[in-house]
Amino acid sequence: PFFCVKQKKETHTVILQGLEIHFYLPETHQIIHLSGSFTAEELCVEAAKKLGISPLCSSLFALYDEFSQIWYAPNHSFTIDETTRLKLYYRMRFYFTNWHGTSLKTSHPVSRHSLKRGTGSTGTAVLDIVSLTYLYAQSQCDFQSDLAPLRSTRDENDVQLIENECLGMAVMAISHDAIEKNLPCLHDMAAVVAATIKYKNYIPKVLYKSISHRNILTRLRIANVFKVFLEEFTRNTVQGNKIKTHDLKVKYMSTLETLTKHFGQEVFEPSSLFIHENDQMITDSSSAADVHYKILVSGTSGIHWCKVPTEASSDSWTNQERLKLKSNSKKRSKVASHDAGEDRWTLFSDFNEITHLLIKYSVVTIHKQDNKNMELKLASHEEALSFGSLVDGYFRLTVDAHHFLCRDVAPVSLEKNLREGCHGPINTEYAIHKLKQEGYEEGMYLLRWSTHDFDHVLLTVICNERDCYGSITKTFKNFQIEASAQGFLLTGTNIVKPTLRELTDHLFGQCLTTDHTSLRLERGCPPQPKEQSNLVMMTRKDSASPHSSLNNAVINRILRNDMTQEKHLGQGTCTNIYSGKLNLRNEDDDGYSGHEVVDVVLKVLAAGHISAFLDTVSVMQKISHKNMVLMYGVCMHSMDRKCLTFKKLVHGYVCAKNVLLKLDGLEVQGGPFIKLSDPGLSIAVLSQTECIDRIPWIAPECVKTPKALSIAADKWGFGTTLWEICYNGEVPLREKKLSEKERFYDVCGTLVTPSISELADLISQCMNYDPRKRPFFRAIVRELGHIKEQHAIPPQETDPTDFKRRFLKKIRKLGEGNFGMVELCLYDPKGDQTGELVAVKSLKTENECSNLRREISTIRNLYHENIVKYKGICNDEGANIKLIMEYLPSGSLKEYLPRNKSNIDQKRLLHYALQICQGMEYLGSQNYIHRDLAARNILVENESLVKIGDFGLTKSIKDDKEYYKVTEEQDSPVYWYAPECLINRKFYKASDVWSFGVTLYEIMTYCDRENSPPRVFLKMIGRSQGQMTMARLVEALGKGWRMPRPDLCPEMVYTQINSCWSHAPEDRVDFKGLIKEFEILLTSENI
Repeated sequence: PFFCVKQKKETHTVILQGLEIHFYLPETHQIIHLSGSFTAEELCVEAAKKLGISPLCSSLFALYDEFSQIWYAPNHSFTIDETTRLKLYYRMRFYFTNWHGTSLKTSHPVSRHSLKRGTGSTGTAVLDIVSLTYLYAQSQCDFQSDLAPLRSTRDENDVQLIENECLGMAVMAISHDAIEKNLPCLHDMAAVVAATIKYKNYIPKVLYKSISHRNILTRLRIANVFKVFLEEFTRNTVQGNKIKTHDLKVKYMSTLETLTKHFGQEVFEPSSLFIHENDQMITDSSSAADVHYKILVSGTSGIHWCKVPTEASSDSWTNQERLKLKSNSKKRSKVASHDAGEDRWTLFSDFNEITHLLIKYSVVTIHKQDNKNMELKLASHEEALSFGSLVDGYFRLTVDAHHFLCRDVAPVSLEKNLREGCHGPINTEYAIHKLKQEGYEEGMYLLRWSTHDFDHVLLTVICNERDCYGSITKTFKNFQIEASAQGFLLTGTNIVKPTLRELTDHLFGQCLTTDHTSLRLERGCPPQPKEQSNLVMMTRKDSASPHSSLNNAVINRILRNDMTQEKHLGQGTCTNIYSGKLNLRNEDDDGYSGHEVVDVVLKVLAAGHISAFLDTVSVMQKISHKNMVLMYGVCMHSMDRKCLTFKKLVHGYVCAKNVLLKLDGLEVQGGPFIKLSDPGLSIAVLSQTECIDRIPWIAPECVKTPKALSIAADKWGFGTTLWEICYNGEVPLREKKLSEKERFYDVCGTLVTPSISELADLISQCMNYDPRKRPFFRAIVRELGHIKEQHAIPPQETDPTDFKRRFLKKIRKLGEGNFGMVELCLYDPKGDQTGELVAVKSLKTENECSNLRREISTIRNLYHENIVKYKGICNDEGANIKLIMEYLPSGSLKEYLPRNKSNIDQKRLLHYALQICQGMEYLGSQNYIHRDLAARNILVENESLVKIGDFGLTKSIKDDKEYYKVTEEQDSPVYWYAPECLINRKFYKASDVWSFGVTLYEIMTYCDRENSPPRVFLKMIGRSQGQMTMARLVEALGKGWRMPRPDLCPEMVYTQINSCWSHAPEDRVDFKGLIKEFEILLTSENI
């Protein structure tokens, strides 16, 4: 559903006949079909034509059945006969928060992509006037009919605020109607409107029902408040034409985004949810019967999920009574306390990270990059298609307008456009830009649907135009093609063809000449992956590309003494291949500890081509993926230590002999497992004979022009490799001579295709002689996933959280916690160095076993982006238990900040602070107190993400308690503790806020050792022993002494630090408040 809640079913009998499409504009009659077959997309186009909605905006709309509460995918087929009784609504489904750009403080304005982008540019508008008018009518209907639920309330003041905002919405709606209808005597509009229109028609029905049950004095007060609102608005705004109906529409809908809950988003409640990452299960709905999950899909922020207790699963706003605005204070307090537990959403994926979707019956699987996926089971196959079409639609609107994630929900028109090489309704500006990028040569052309007419296709061509002096210049001309049931007609001619491709094929090579212009079609420019155009929305600010190892890389040098050359294995291009051994040294190797010896392959370069060899090495050095061969480094007699610049990630030689099998067999977990090896020397340094010898793996365009090497060439190579796999490793064209191989490409020869039609079709697409017509790699992955699903083999049931001690290989010590030691280990059950690096926490002494088990029971229940991930436990019989966590190689903030101080500005520090607050807010919502929050326990995943770790001291608070009292004796981080912890051993959630203040102090000093909290406190209270130090610390804090503002800390940030250090727990700010403050600070220009 569009506005999160499901629409009400019909409560009265309506006699339907055939298929009806209803609209929200009051004077627009419904569309009725009594017979025939139509797709949902065709019906949407018919509705858009009726309303005057442009082709550019029609992709935002869909058909909704309010009785079954299902949205129809664009390719859904309706067959209508005398038994059909179907009532559908034409609705805007795909919505982008802040599309209007008026809520700059809360979110980035959304706009369509524009080529004219720079300082002050905001792109082009998301909606046209007609779409805006229709969205306003739809939104007004939803709001007044209780279909858009009001947001949750926090207290009585919030309830009153919502009531006043609803009255304000009524004022705007009445004023809008009065201006639009051009009522006479606008100077006395309030009196006219008040006499003819009841405000109850403009507020949610449930609110008016609540008001009608109050006493007469309260009703009169509300009526007077409304009258004052209306009179003031009329006097100050409407009179004098200070506001237009467009402004009122925008203000009305922007207010709905904050007044209602999940406005413009959709929430689904699956019966089961599984999230997998790197073949490990993160979320398993089958493990807890007392909870269920919700999925939220938002156009601006992607796909989110949250865990909801079963008893809290019902919506706090029902269809019959959205808002319990009772005068009884007890009732209000119940509403407030219930809403205090709002859903806490965790981001699963943005749309650009999704590779493909699979829909099988009622189960939808969303596949992300790097082997992460979400599997959710919905109530029916129809709901699964509805969910799939939502994600697929947002993907096209935000990532790639000419790609679909799942064939089950793909628009028929899109599949047709891809076959015929036609773009969607991109404007002329983008058409010309693309033609210039493709080469700006005469005869280049581009097909695109009109942005204004559903029945017109535009043919944009680079033509030669002759002026009056006889000079010839290149120009762009648009020729119109009319689409009809008979086919496609080139306007001004009698040429009609059934398809666009047949029409362009007919025109290909011909020359049509007018007085001054000659038209000749030579080369088409079909859509390419992830092209930017006015079809794509910009939903967030353009961020500068973060520093990446793909930009610069230093080749890792291997000492000759650390390497042993063994058996000769064969020859590559200008190389000899040997097996060998490599001694791996630890980073902190002292020269005496033992080395790990691994089996390796040595590629020894023959004389010459050193530059090309190093180019390949530089690429392989930067690639890290489980299906790519790991390159350890290079051994040379004289090593050039310069940085090599990386240009394009193109492999250049995808073939079966470069696909190495690491694990064989389907019966083994994780098998078969392959790695793609390096390509060897670039084809740029190969001779013509060597290039021809690589036929049919080398793409045809690269044989004579090696500089044509591109991603498209890898697609051709993949097609050939797939052919080899289908034929059990047979070498294609093995018996052919070089001249015959060259002739094979000259005549556009094709390989014999395998019997499996899906694979044969995919191979043919990849080995298309036109590089622009080869499928996107994202499409290849989608099709392979579809084929795999059709021939799926049930996986073996294993517990991904059960780690075996014998597979843990210690690499080095990472540090020590309160009662445990943390080591870096490689978990390698296959024994082939393909395992996963993990952090393993074990006990210092056996008597601390209960503490580690307590930490395990805590962290295994936590899942948040800013909390270190729990991987599992190692609990082999007869051995101490070990906690397995994700490994974050950058270490803690305590080491990371001093090491990278020059590259980290204060805004980045505030980002870290915000993320810590978000993680702590989540921890508190689960009734946990961390008790050891400090910079040493904040781990860095990358320069943009930090996570809270070390839960050794964490305690759980019972639901009926406000604090936890410590009774056991333990070493405690006293300089991070609040006064109540030091004096009474009582730990509140607010105690963690105090510790956060100290942690933020550390962060703002870049964890400088000279300004560490212990040193600062000891300078003030003086050095002493044992309990005397504690006594002096308590005394100083009681007198109001606090650590001074660090030199580099802005005053606004120090104010937030001090708000964490109020002596009484109840006087401190909470983490929710801190999150709001840091979000404001991050938008400030003074930081």
